[in-house]
Parts: sequence; structure tokens; C-alpha cells
Amino acid sequence: MILFRYIIKEHIFPFLASLCIIVFLFAMQTAMYLLPKIISKGLEPVVVLEIFLIQLGWILALAIPMSILTSTLMTFGQMSGDNEITAIKASGYNLMKLMIPVLVASTAIGVFLTFFNDLILPDANHKAANLQSDIARKKPAAFIEPGIIIRDFTGYTIYTEDVNSRSGTLKGIKIFSNLAGQDPSFTIADSGKIQITPDQQYLEFTLFNGESHSTSRTNKDDYFFGRFEKQVVSIKNVDSELQRTNSSYRGDREKSSQMMLDNVKEFREANKPYIKEYEQLIDSLKTVVKRFDSLASKYASNSIAATDSLTFSKWLTKVESSRPVAISSVELHGNIFDRIYHRIHSNNLLIAQHMVEVHKKYAIPFACILFILIGAPLGIMAKRGGLGVGATYSLLFFIITWAFLIKGEIMADKLQISPFLAMWSGNILVALCGIILTILMLREKTIRFDWIVNGFIHIFASGKPKRKHISNRPSVPLLVMLMWIPRWFSRKLIGTTPTYLIGSFLTFTVGLQLALIFTYVTIDYVSNARKFEGIPIERLAYYYYYSLPWIVQVTIPIVLLLASMFSIGNMARSSELTAVKASGMSVRQLTFPLLILGILLSVGIFYGSEEILPKANLLKRELEDKWRDPVITKKSSNSTVKEYRRDFYYFANNKTLYYYDEFSTSPFFVRNVQRQIYKGSTVVQSIKADAADFRDSSGWRFINAEIRDFTKEPISITRKDTLVDSILTAKPAIMVARIKNKDEMSYWELKSFIEAAKKRGEAVEKYLGDLEFKIAFPFMNFIVILLGISITARMGRKGGALLFGLGLAIAFSYWIISRFAIVFAQNGHMPLLLGAWFGNILFFLLGIVLYRKASR
Repeated sequence: MILFRYIIKEHIFPFLASLCIIVFLFAMQTAMYLLPKIISKGLEPVVVLEIFLIQLGWILALAIPMSILTSTLMTFGQMSGDNEITAIKASGYNLMKLMIPVLVASTAIGVFLTFFNDLILPDANHKAANLQSDIARKKPAAFIEPGIIIRDFTGYTIYTEDVNSRSGTLKGIKIFSNLAGQDPSFTIADSGKIQITPDQQYLEFTLFNGESHSTSRTNKDDYFFGRFEKQVVSIKNVDSELQRTNSSYRGDREKSSQMMLDNVKEFREANKPYIKEYEQLIDSLKTVVKRFDSLASKYASNSIAATDSLTFSKWLTKVESSRPVAISSVELHGNIFDRIYHRIHSNNLLIAQHMVEVHKKYAIPFACILFILIGAPLGIMAKRGGLGVGATYSLLFFIITWAFLIKGEIMADKLQISPFLAMWSGNILVALCGIILTILMLREKTIRFDWIVNGFIHIFASGKPKRKHISNRPSVPLLVMLMWIPRWFSRKLIGTTPTYLIGSFLTFTVGLQLALIFTYVTIDYVSNARKFEGIPIERLAYYYYYSLPWIVQVTIPIVLLLASMFSIGNMARSSELTAVKASGMSVRQLTFPLLILGILLSVGIFYGSEEILPKANLLKRELEDKWRDPVITKKSSNSTVKEYRRDFYYFANNKTLYYYDEFSTSPFFVRNVQRQIYKGSTVVQSIKADAADFRDSSGWRFINAEIRDFTKEPISITRKDTLVDSILTAKPAIMVARIKNKDEMSYWELKSFIEAAKKRGEAVEKYLGDLEFKIAFPFMNFIVILLGISITARMGRKGGALLFGLGLAIAFSYWIISRFAIVFAQNGHMPLLLGAWFGNILFFLLGIVLYRKASR
């Protein structure tokens, strides 16, 4: 019992540490996704905090099994590395008995997690769904972007110049209506408010000081125009079909297993009448077939009919007269069969979806037990208990399990495999691996990967160059030479010890960056398996290739922080840092070259991200557009952009809007054009034309144009066969060119965009904040190196797990504070320059204080 308590005690800290780190990782990943979407919408901080707290439900459901695997690997690996396992075996204990206390503890945790997944998690998911609905109901303006043409509402196109998410007020509103069966209309208003109806079915736009225009579909000469002081426009809510606002409605992930089993029973009961109707239809068809069989058998059995033409004619008349009725009956039965099939198939899909969720509630907790069968033998055989070993193996097996869960769910939802097999196949595979590893453990096999670590150390951070290898061997790998020469120059320039530190730092940087890239790509692919379904593997390869610059930009601060902490921490744990201080070299002298390297890295990352990242983001977006529409934006052999659009809106300037029913660049044609010129909340001129033409020499001109001038009383109407357009100067290819978002612009492109927006009189505060942040963000890389050196030099011999967790906490806290600050600055709560640099200033001052203390 003493040994069992010792094993449990040794598992507690690794389990809690792993749980905190994994929860923190998932929480920060959620923050990176949700923060830009919710903070900038004017929501109260309490609501934002509630959103994040609710997300902890599904995070814990995934983090607990992974933490069990990680802690088991770390604990048994540490015991094996410290020869405790050897001592236990020498005392006569069977290694299988060592797994008993951990299996009992994991079973208890698995039971708790089962109840958690079945009773607590559905309520958390339900509350999250209702909260999203509350945000949409109370602040529908939070989901309308200013300066963006919104076409999410069927039959309507909406454009607003400014949106106040807190009050729900809008300015510069333009609403285009093109509903089927109604005359197309256009409404412009100076200001307005938006709210959602109590039944969640409609959005109500209350417009002030504007005018409405409409034309008749049947008679082009009919034109209706009127001004108003107040007008209400009701638009069908695109989210009303989700039924999220009804607090009693629950999706399949918002129900307990008993609730879903009750639903499954109802779906199966609902299928019974259809199955009975299907059987009746089969009997009816059999009757029709038997009638024809009887006629055929009668002719075949009548020997006279074979020679008697009169009898044969009578028989044929009966057959011919029955044909229309038979054909009509078969067609009717076919239609009824289709209806019955679709009803049964729809219910079967719902049954499969619900049963998938039922099995998932038990499959994930059961993995807690199976992960012990993996972690214990693997840790003992690896004989290493560090965080790196535990995290690597844990991530590998967790990704395998997760991949089986997600892919299995996709296949089960399509009725391709059974829900049981979909949710339990991953566990079956893990169980088989656990049995094999346990057998290998009992046979005292070992698994070690020291050769990989030693290879990195030999290449990057060896203390002295082995010249005999260079002089004695006729050929040397070019990569080794390229890595050895900079190290030789570095030793001559800054000394051996700082070079050793920089070599260790770069080793960790490369390893951690590759690990994070691999982790991100794997998790992203598994998480988006539905999105990537049916996409060729080469396109997926290009998709992640274009994603690499963004992945590196987002993760490099974390990588540099952890690399600086691990490199200094290794020197502290191996007493190298103490020896360096004893030799008379201070921490400042040792780390100053590394700080200079950090500055150079920041400058290089800034220019690299400006040259590479925008182009990669643009290529990635174009690739995603091709997934949605394979014929979008093609280029002909002569490099002419080929694109065809329907219902195309184009702003020539902030006072002139064009609308095209059809717009094609190659072959070039434009049909049904409208141009409207605004002055405030009024239309001063409207032009409708059957077509438009463009020539490089003369520009644009309207064909069969009708011009209405609303500045005159009465309204003047003139018609012209051709009319030169003096406003629009852009070429067709430029008009359909994809507008870059800020992530696809370099610093200089965004700066030019802001200058042009200022000339148009547009609000540019948001873009100014992003412009400043493009400079501030790269220099975060230097500051995290400063923080990593300062903190680790003071902590001394702390373990890698603690450094890893602390590093992640600092990096993500840094990111969150920086993002909060820039959003608050864009909302006018602080100066833009201060908001962009607030995180850098705060953590730089903290780093300077800690660095001075560590240098003493």
C-alpha cells in the first residue's frame, strides 16, 4: 500500500500541471479565435468573461484524458530513469501491479468524466448557444460590419457607413431589395436603428430621414419615388431557422444521453408508419404484376390463341388498355417510394447523429483507462520522464484518437459506418497498442530516441569543432559546413560561451517551431475534416504551404520565449551557469549577444512578414475561393482575368454606386446597369441602361440609357442611345480585382490604403491601429527573449514542465493584453499609438526590471 500511495502521489503534480497547461492552451486558442470577434463588438466585460468560462466545459472534456496520458508517461518515465523501476523489480514486484493504483484512479476519473459529459457539458453547451442568441437579439448591430456590403439576407443587400455596436444605431444606410415576385426597390436613410423581433424571425430596421425608390418589373417606365422621416423595414432573420433563441430547444450536443435515447426511440417509432406504408405499396405493386402475369400465362396456356388471330387480338387489346393505368400506377408508386425513402433516410440520419453523441459521451471517458495502458509501459521503456517525452507521446496518441473520433463522426453521420464503430474504433486501436506495449514492457524492452537529440546537439551546439572530421574525410555534408562556419566566426567575435548559448537557443528554436507547425497542421486538418472532404491532397498541401508564414508569425513569440527559457534553464540545471558566474562572466555579458540576436530577429521577422505573409494570405484566400467556386477568377493564356459575376455592386467613390445584373470580363459584356449618385441621404441622379461598353481609348459608356435627375422639379427624364460615363475610370479587370483585407496588405500597402481613405473622408481609426500594430507586433519577439532570460536566470534549476507552463502563460498573457489594448484604442478608449504599443511597453519594463535583478 505504501508503494501504491507513492505512485499516486507522484502522479498528482504531473497530472495537475499537464491539465493546467492543456486547458490554458485550449483556452488561449479559443481566445485567439473569439477575442477579435467579440471584444470589438462593444460587449460588456462580464459577458466576454462568461463566454470564456462556458467554453471550459468542452475543454475539460478533452484535456482530462490527455492529462492522464501525459502524467502517466512523465511519472513512470521518471521512475524508470531514476532506476526506481529496477529497484521495484528487484524486490519481487510484478510490473503489472504498479499499474493497479493508476488504473483505479483513472477509472474513478473516467466515471466522473462520464457524468460530466452526460449531465454538465450539455447544459454548458446549451447555455453557450443561448448566450450567442442573446447577443444576436440584444445587439444585432454587433454582427453588421460597416463599410461592407452584406448579402447574407435572402433578397436583400445592406450597406452601412458606420455602426455603433453598443447603441445599435446605424449611419449612412442603403438597403437594396430584390425579392422574387416583388418590384425591386432601393432605400437610403441618414440614420437608423436595428432590433430583432421577439419571435426572432425578423430584423427591424427603423430608418430616419431618407427616401425610397422602386421600379416595376412588368413596365420599365413605371418608377416610384418618395421621401420619409421614419420608415420600418423588416427583413427575414437568417438565423431564425436555427431555433437557438428558444431556451427549451436543444441540439444533439446539448442533450443528455437519456434525452437522446428518447429522441432515437421517437425517430424509430416515426419510421414504423413509413415502413408499413412501404410494405403496402409493395403489395400493391405485386397485384399489378400478378395481373400482367395472369394475362401472359393465359395466352401461353391457350393453344388456340397461338393460331387464332381473333383471340390474340382480344388478348392484345386487354394488354394495351391496361398499359396507361399500369404506367401511371408505377409512376405514382415511384413518387411515393421516393417520399417514403427520404422520410426514413432523414430519420435514420437523425438517429445516427444522436447515437454518435451517445457513444461519444462514453468513449472519451473510457480513453482515460486505455491511456494508462499506453503511458505506463511506454514511460518505463523510454526511461525518460521529461515534459518533452510526455508531451510528444501524448500528442501522438491523442491526435490518433481524435482523428478517429472526428472522421468516424463524419462517416457515421452519412450512414457509412455504425455509430458504435465510429466512436470506439480509436479506443480499440489504442487498446491494441496498449496490449502490445505491455507485452514489450514485460519482456523488458526499451524505447529511446537519444540519437535524435544527440544529432541536434552535434550539429548546433558542440563546444569545440572536431577538425579531424573536416581534414580526414574527403567530403563533408554541405549543411554541416554551413552550420559550423557561422559558429566559428561567432566564437571569434563574441566568445565560446555566448556562442554555446546561442547554439542551444537556436536548437530549441528550430525544434519547437517544427513541433508547433506539425501540431497546428495536424490538429487543424483533423478539426476541419468536414471542410477538407473531397479536396485533392495537392490542394491541401498548397493550403498549408501558404499557411506556414501565418503559423510562424503567430507562434514565433512563444517559440523564442520557450527557447530562451530552455537554453538558460539547461545551463542552470547542469551547473554551467554557476560555472560561468564563477569564471567572472556576468549574466549580462553572457546574454547580451542573445539580446542583440533578438533585435535582429525582430527586424528580420518584420520585413519577412511584410514581404511574404501578405502574399501568402492572398494566395490562401484565392485557393479557398476556388474550393467554394471552381470557376471563379481564372486567367486565360494571354493573362487576361476571366471572371463572371451576377448582382455585382461597385463603389466608384463614396457618393457613386454601380449595380450590374451581369458583369463578365472575358468575354466582355455588361447587362442591366444602374448608377446612383448620392448627396447625403438623397439620390440626386439615377441612370438605368440595358448594357455598358468599355474601351481603353474612350472609357466607359452606357447603352440605351435612361437618366433621372431628382434635383429638378418635376423630376426630369432623358433617354440616350449612348452616354459617356465621366465618373467611372477603372478598367473591368480592376473592378473585379479582389479587395485585400488588412491581413493581405503589407505595411506600406496598408499605409497607402489609409491615405486614400482619408482623401475620401472615411474613418480610418481602425486601420491606423492595425498599421501601428504591424510594427509593434514583430518587436514582441525581442521582448519575449528578454523576459525568458530574466525569469529563467532567477529561477535557476526549475524543471522543464514549470518553465514550459510559465512560458505559455507569459506568451498568451502578452498576446491577450496587446489585443485588448489595440481594440480599446480602436474604440476610442485610449490613443492609437499607446494601444498598439501598450503590451510591448508593459512587458519591456517588466523585462528590464527582472533583467537587472538577474544580472546582479
